[in-house]
Amino acid sequence: MRQKVIANVPILDENGRLINDKYGRPQTEPIESKARVQFKSQLVRDANGRERRVNLEIDLPRDFNPDSGTELDYVTIDGKEGTGTIVAKDEATNLSGIKVYYRTVFVDG
Repeated sequence: MRQKVIANVPILDENGRLINDKYGRPQTEPIESKARVQFKSQLVRDANGRERRVNLEIDLPRDFNPDSGTELDYVTIDGKEGTGTIVAKDEATNLSGIKVYYRTVFVDG
């Protein structure tokens, strides 16, 4: 599978605050994962209740759970690279809701 995602997750100190570099930007660490990247134009609601049009849907394994607002670098099935930000998330669970099969993130990118 040539499709993959690299999430740039912010680094926290021992008090739970963001660590900034000398320019005031938060420091991040890259975390790589397999993914299924599809271009789909959809209208989704974000965490604030606003409707936003997204054109990218990424399915992630259940052990990879980035937050909304996290910046992603992705590689599509034909090897093209891109960057986007997570707008909304969705989980596919079993009927009782205890087991997560996979996560779908909707990316603005």
